[in-house]
Amino acid sequence: MYQNSSQLSQHQRSVLSIIERVCSCVSVSALAIVIATFVSSREFRKPINRLIFYAAWGNLLSNVATLISESSLQHSSRGALCQFQAFMIQWFMPADSLWALAMACNVYLAFFKHYDTKRLRMLEWKYLLLCYGLPFIPAFVYLFVSSETRGKVYGDAVLWCWVSLPWEFLQIAVFYGPVWFIVLVILAIYLRVGLSIRQQRHELSIFVMSDFEHTSDTTVLGDVDLSGTIQPVPLDSFRRHSNRQRNPPFTPNSSHPSISPEIWQTPSHAGPPNAPPGRASCLSYNISRTSTADSRQASEAYFKYATLFLAALIVTWVPSSANRVYALTASNHYVFGLSCASSFALPLQGFWNSVIYITVSWQAILAWFQHVGAQARRTSSTTLGPLKSSLRRLSRG
Repeated sequence: MYQNSSQLSQHQRSVLSIIERVCSCVSVSALAIVIATFVSSREFRKPINRLIFYAAWGNLLSNVATLISESSLQHSSRGALCQFQAFMIQWFMPADSLWALAMACNVYLAFFKHYDTKRLRMLEWKYLLLCYGLPFIPAFVYLFVSSETRGKVYGDAVLWCWVSLPWEFLQIAVFYGPVWFIVLVILAIYLRVGLSIRQQRHELSIFVMSDFEHTSDTTVLGDVDLSGTIQPVPLDSFRRHSNRQRNPPFTPNSSHPSISPEIWQTPSHAGPPNAPPGRASCLSYNISRTSTADSRQASEAYFKYATLFLAALIVTWVPSSANRVYALTASNHYVFGLSCASSFALPLQGFWNSVIYITVSWQAILAWFQHVGAQARRTSSTTLGPLKSSLRRLSRG
């Protein structure tokens, strides 16, 4: 029942190869949609989509390695194909977890440090260096490491060429261990944000149920647009109004989270010029409530999609990690079923990220396909129109 890589039958190797290549093709097709839509239209360049787009290139290059599958094992482990495949896997597979961490950092900065979209974009070059530069270091160093007893670091790793079994401690220390540490850090960030969202909902419900002190001197406005600038209104603005008689004046150094600190305050005459004071205050109140609701929905939407990215990360890494841990406890004997699960899950990194991208941009995706279809019909009409006319003339003649 338990077999190491040298004992796998040719049929079992073929099954693993088919699973890896089919899943890789699915992932590459999904990533092609991500790259094509992001490049062709600004409608897809939302904050969360930008990080998925950057991660897509790592997923794509990782799939180049998984498409090679066990073909690299048919030659010497010192061969160029085996070394290339192992290098690509070691470099780009763990990079996906770092992109998930970058997304979690964006969520944290937006909620607690009031970063807007412009400031988040200024961090993207740092994310690129971290997510692709950090895993590159061990991947590159391994190419030159070898010993007389263990041989080269890159070699036969059951599913494909990667860190060979004599160097298995590196698989845990430099691959699986860091990935799961990153997962725990992301979980801690999202738990913190989730608790803040719960507190924010509670405070908002208290605000809606309490008596609101209508004012005619100030209107608090906010604008939320995940595809552009995120500009919501913190709850502290409303707490300032509702507690004005009971609490000290509001100070800007608030610890309560919001997506952005940008609050636009305009005099009440920014509304209808001849509106009565009562009507103006009602208008101010309604706009404030609507802005806060929109802000809360935008922040929770960003948080929801970011947690989906984490869920995809866990789904990807659980089967492979279980397979590796079992092999360690069973003296490098593998359950063929777990090997199949690993062959299925790891190549689908890009697919799951693409599903999140498409979910976030569903309406834009539909519009994009309609636009592409309309262009194709116009091109067909322009190209085939003269040909059809010529054929009709020939048939009449």
